[in-house]
Order: sequence, then C-alpha cells, then structure tokens
Amino acid sequence: MAAMGAFRTFLISYPEFLLATFCFLSLAALRLALQWRAAGSNVPVNWPVVGMLPFVLTNLGHLLDAATAALRDSGSSFAFRGPWLVGGDYLVTCDPAAVHHCLAANFSGYDKGRDFAEMFDVAGSGLLVSETASWTRQRQVVATVFAAPAFRSFVVSTIERQTARLQVPFLDHAAAAGRAVELEDVFMRFSLDVSYAVVFAADLDSLSLQAADAPYPPFGQATRMAGEAVMFRHIVPARWWKLLRWLNVGIERRYAEAKAVLDEFLYHEIGERKAGSPPLLGEGGDLLSMYMAWPRDPAMTDRQRGEFLRDAAVGYMFAAKDLVAAALTWFFYMICTHPHVEAKILHELKSLRANSTSCGGSGKPAAVFDCDTLRSASYLHAAVLEALRLHPPAPFEEKEAREDDVLPDGTTVTKGTRILFCIYAMGRIEGIWGEDCREYRPERWLSGSGRVRHQPSYKFAAFNSGPRSCLGKDLGLSNLKIAAAAIIYNFRVELVDGHVVEPTDSVVLHTRNGLMVRVKRREAAFDD
Repeated sequence: MAAMGAFRTFLISYPEFLLATFCFLSLAALRLALQWRAAGSNVPVNWPVVGMLPFVLTNLGHLLDAATAALRDSGSSFAFRGPWLVGGDYLVTCDPAAVHHCLAANFSGYDKGRDFAEMFDVAGSGLLVSETASWTRQRQVVATVFAAPAFRSFVVSTIERQTARLQVPFLDHAAAAGRAVELEDVFMRFSLDVSYAVVFAADLDSLSLQAADAPYPPFGQATRMAGEAVMFRHIVPARWWKLLRWLNVGIERRYAEAKAVLDEFLYHEIGERKAGSPPLLGEGGDLLSMYMAWPRDPAMTDRQRGEFLRDAAVGYMFAAKDLVAAALTWFFYMICTHPHVEAKILHELKSLRANSTSCGGSGKPAAVFDCDTLRSASYLHAAVLEALRLHPPAPFEEKEAREDDVLPDGTTVTKGTRILFCIYAMGRIEGIWGEDCREYRPERWLSGSGRVRHQPSYKFAAFNSGPRSCLGKDLGLSNLKIAAAAIIYNFRVELVDGHVVEPTDSVVLHTRNGLMVRVKRREAAFDD
C-alpha cells in the first residue's frame, strides 16, 4: 500500500512522465499499424499492452480462417502474444515437420500442458487429458477394449442398426413432407443415439419420428455447450475465464450447468448398471460392460471407480458423438456443393450389394450397406478423407514443451511454451497440399489403380499423429461411410438456396447456422 501511494504521488508530481508513456505507446501502436497496412499481411500485430488480442476480437466467428490466412502469410508458424501480464502466449503452427517432431519424434518432450486438463475439466482424468504414467496406463486399457472383437462387432452392428431404424426412416419422412431439414441437428441426434447405445447398450431414440421434433436432448446440448466453453478458455487469457468461473457468470455459468447435466445423467446410468449383475470380460460388447469387466485396481475406491467409468464414457461420447456429427455435416456440405462427386459415389454404391430395410411409416424399401460391403467402396472412402482434410472435426491440437527444444525449422522453444497446431489450416496451405489445396477433390486420395493412397499422419492429422493417434479411427470411418452411403443411395440432398454454411469457433468444427437442406427420395429425383 505504501508503494502504491508513493507511485501515485510520483505521477501527480511529474505528470509529464505519464504523458510521455502514453505518447510512446501511441506512437508505437501507430508505427505497427502503418507497417501492417503497408505489408498487407494477415499476420496479427503485437500491439503494446493488449498484445494480439485485437486480432482475436475482430475475427470472432471466423477465427480458424483468420488463423489460416495468418499462417499462410507467416510461412506456417507465428508467435501469438497475449495481453501484458495476463499470459495467453502461443506458438501457432501448421508445419508438418513441427507436427511430426512434437507429436511423434520427440513425443516425450511435449505433453498436454499444465492448463489443458483444467481447461477441459469436463473430461475429468480420462484419456483425453491424462499425461505420462496415467496416460500410458489408460491408453493400454482403451487399446485393449477397442481391439476386442466383441466391442468392434457391437459398435459396427449398432451403427448399422441405428442407420436402418432411425436415420433412414427420419429422412424418408422429411422427404415425404417436403420440408427443409437442419441436417447437422439430424447428425447430432443420430450420433447421440449411436454413441449412447455403444456406451450403455440402450436406445435413447432422439432421432425417432416421435422425438425428432422435440428440442435437442439436454445431454446433447450439454456436450455442445462444453465444447464452446473449452474453446472460449483457449482464446482468452486464463485469468479472465477463471475470474468468470469464480463469479459464476456468462459462459462459465452455462459450462458449469452443462457439466452438472452430464454428471447427473452419467452417474445415474452407471449406478443402474452397478445395481445389476456385473458383466464378465468379453460377455457384453458395450463400452460400459467392457470397462466394468476390466480387472479392478485394488487401491481404487468405489468413488474412484465411478469417476473412472464416468470419464471413460465422457471421453468416448465427446469423440464419437460430436466429432462424427461434425464430420458428417461437412461431408454432406461438400456433396451438396459438388454434385459430380455425389454422382461418382452413387455409381460406386450401385455396384455393391445392399441390405434392404423398410422406411418406417411410408413402408417404402430402402438400402443400408454393412461395413464389410463398403470396404471396396474406394471412392466413397476417398471422398470422406477429402472432407476430413478440409474440415477436420477437431480443428486444432495443443501441446506444451516439457523442456527446451529446437523445431525442425530452427525455431527455439523454451520450456513451458504452448504450441497450437492448427489442423484446419494444414489442409489449406499450398506448400502442404499443392495449389489446389482449397478444392474438394477426392481423386487426390486415389492411385492410378483406384486404391486409396496413404498420407502420413503429420500431413493429414485429422486423427492426430504419433503415439496419441486416435484408437477409434477405423470405427469412426466405418460410422461415416455407413451413414453416408445409406443417405446418398436412398436420397438426394440439396442445400437450401441462400443458406450460408460457415464453421463456428469451437474445439469441435460445428457450423454456425446449421446445414439447411431439402431431401428427396432417390427414385423420384435421380435420373439415370
């Protein structure tokens, strides 16, 4: 207090000092602005005091595209500076060499960081946020569960079943009614139904004809709100969102309410399952049965056991529900805006043998393809990968340096530096994917013989890279192809005129205004 009083007296006695400081900062800001305008660069300006915060504020709503432009002009990497004294500094990059170095070659030198687990606290202590020894142990459990034939068979059969009994009948009903459909909402409900059934071996049926006109289920709303809040925590200084959390206001209050909804729902389901007979390992194919049958750590209390099951369920639901829904949404946006791709996929599907199903109330026959049949659908597979390249459901990955390091391009990284890998930008940089990188062209994934080309994960990082690569990649791709094939074969999907589709700022690449389409039965709309 005495020091503050002395400083106040100094400023009153020498006002010219305050004026000189103000003039210095103003002139520095003016010089930076003039240099920035003269250069015509998209790289953010590091302003005095506020750092690069104006870049974030002026680009809210399209931060990913702004970051892509900045990375293109900066040569694939730039240092983002937050406001003075409040932190928020990052090294932002989309350099494949840096991705390979940090996520694979020098994997032990980088982890999620001291703040990530707190930012993503909705995931508890699960695999999504775990580090070092905890990560190794949890990764082993998840890898064993995901590799189990009983689990893989259960997941694939659940996707096929929900596609036939929910997705196809709902779209058939919408086609018969001739009304516009918000397709992202359809995919969110569908993915919620699939992931819920995979985790709990029960049907939620949020996409049933009886429930589809009702508001999106609270559980689904809570997961989406959590994603938006985590993104908010990433783009503002930590002290800001922690203050909002302490005050329990704004987005932090909505985030707290969302976590409460998730916890109430999940612990109820876990409690119901615990009250029944415990499953034997391999007996139940659903995720919860597989985890409950896993040999229990003797040191784990009942409460810790419940938290372990809860975190496993949340991790899977976030990965399987939101990411799959986002991927399907952007895939069909590409299909709607590239009809020649749709025609090629349809031609390929007509050469395959589909399973017949009935479209609910109309009783009309429809086709659903099983996973084994779609293994030979190379063009469909390429079209899905190309959509993921341009619209990765998880648009960025974050790491923190555990020690001093030097990146392949010579950039010095000090211990504690946070690195943001912009996976969204990686698919849109000419130096990575060529001059046509912003074009949707599935052919880039096919060899001359028609086989799907492999791309290294540090170039195509939609499923992460290195030891943390997605364990559910194959199952996720199967989900996308089964759902997409059924829709393309049975229906024509057309974008509503004038509807603008743009990505929102979130840890999951949702759309800002949804995907409004009209659906028509294929036999009435497609001319051979």
